[in-house]
Amino acid sequence: MRKKPWKRVFRTRKLTPAQVARDRKLRALIQEEFPPLARRSIPRSLSASLKKAMKHSPKTSYQLAKEAGISPIMISRFLSGKRDIHLATADRLAHVLGLKLMAG
Repeated sequence: MRKKPWKRVFRTRKLTPAQVARDRKLRALIQEEFPPLARRSIPRSLSASLKKAMKHSPKTSYQLAKEAGISPIMISRFLSGKRDIHLATADRLAHVLGLKLMAG
């Protein structure tokens, strides 16, 4: 089956009040069916603890990356919240920072 190419449509005039109402109704129905994901940080999560330890470390993120054998860009993106890291990477960083996982 062949895909149809998307065609970009540009408005040449403002929407009528009826079109605005229709768009609002459709958006409400879509959000009701597919609610937006809540982006909440878990305060006692492993990643939050690791980020806190990295920020309070006397070592730079570049030094941590080199000692852990991972990319400095990966650490930068992890600290900024743009990406997550694998558990093995977290384990390497924890080892470099001298952290141990404790229950409780």
